[in-house]
Amino acid sequence: MLASEIERARVPEGGAVLWWLAQAGFVFKSGTGAVMYLDPYLSNVVEKAFGFKRLSLPPMAIGDVRADWVLNSHEHLDHLDTEALPVIAGNNPACRFAGACSCVPEYRKMGIPEDRITLLEPGNRYPLDGVEVVAARSDHGELSPEALSLLLDFGRVRVLYTGDTALNLPRMQPLLDLRPDVLLVCINGRFGNLDAGEAADLAGIVSPRVVVPCHFWMFKEHNGDPEAFVQACARKCPGVSVRLLAPGEGFSCSDEAIAPVVAEP
Repeated sequence: MLASEIERARVPEGGAVLWWLAQAGFVFKSGTGAVMYLDPYLSNVVEKAFGFKRLSLPPMAIGDVRADWVLNSHEHLDHLDTEALPVIAGNNPACRFAGACSCVPEYRKMGIPEDRITLLEPGNRYPLDGVEVVAARSDHGELSPEALSLLLDFGRVRVLYTGDTALNLPRMQPLLDLRPDVLLVCINGRFGNLDAGEAADLAGIVSPRVVVPCHFWMFKEHNGDPEAFVQACARKCPGVSVRLLAPGEGFSCSDEAIAPVVAEP
């Protein structure tokens, strides 16, 4: 059970454990014990709104989420789940929500109080329970002009999450300059996002120790080919390790090693 694995996961000092929730959602646990959910999509709200059916079941029930923070890169329903977040807020009264400018009005509509909301603005750094979050404007075009890419600095490991974006290096450069160890990159190639080849190009530029593709196999309308991404990385950045995760699968990362998740006894 994923919720139990998150609770029991042993995290190296200054490191992190991360799990993929499918689509573009991730969970992070820091060395301080803080649990952060990033763009979790755990409901069927996109199908209700647009008719896009899920191709995979959520790896955990919404009611099982125990979170200190929920981060949202932008307001689209597959990133800001308007069915899941009110439940998470109600079940976790100390949980706080941090997101792009376009997310803040959505938080308010859910009844989340102002003292639990943090606005993430490009160029700023935010210390969130021992994790420094750095925001930069992504390039999601007119679909979401205020969308963000985020870097999470756990102390001895840095994770760059592209969010939804085209290949726009000037916008990403402030995060690239921080030399991320792990790159979480969209690969679906639709709705203005990087395709497999462009994502591999970015991996070659960033040169992280590990790259994890995301934003594929959730909706047939979104496309995404992880095998094409693996092949493109083999050609363009053979020194970068590619990790294809199943929904609910994760790994531990520190400045010393990328390793399987280890549970506390």
